[in-house]
Amino acid sequence: MCHGPVALLSTLPNAAEIEVQMKQSKNAQPAKGWIYADYQMTTFSNSEETMATKYYLGDDELHYWPQDALTKAGGNYSRSEQDWHPHIVVDRELITGQNNKSAVGVAKTLLKQINQ
Repeated sequence: MCHGPVALLSTLPNAAEIEVQMKQSKNAQPAKGWIYADYQMTTFSNSEETMATKYYLGDDELHYWPQDALTKAGGNYSRSEQDWHPHIVVDRELITGQNNKSAVGVAKTLLKQINQ
């Protein structure tokens, strides 16, 4: 949920190399061999990140933004139509939520999956 799905990048065969590329340039080469390639997923959106950077982080930016990183790795990103609204995506075993407003939906979805 929120920025958490970026941890999925640790499962890339060349995770360290991709991370260095993402930190050095917004134009990192597309990743290859990711076990989550082509999965539907969500994470904190670039537009939410823009607002958070400006209003909460004092313009101190992250090395790379989750939406860009997951898309570059091969994920199929989706988001809510409006910023700061809940958005939950389920694809196979992966459950992701766009932002903190998605917490309840992610929890309910997880419980539903566990109880099946």
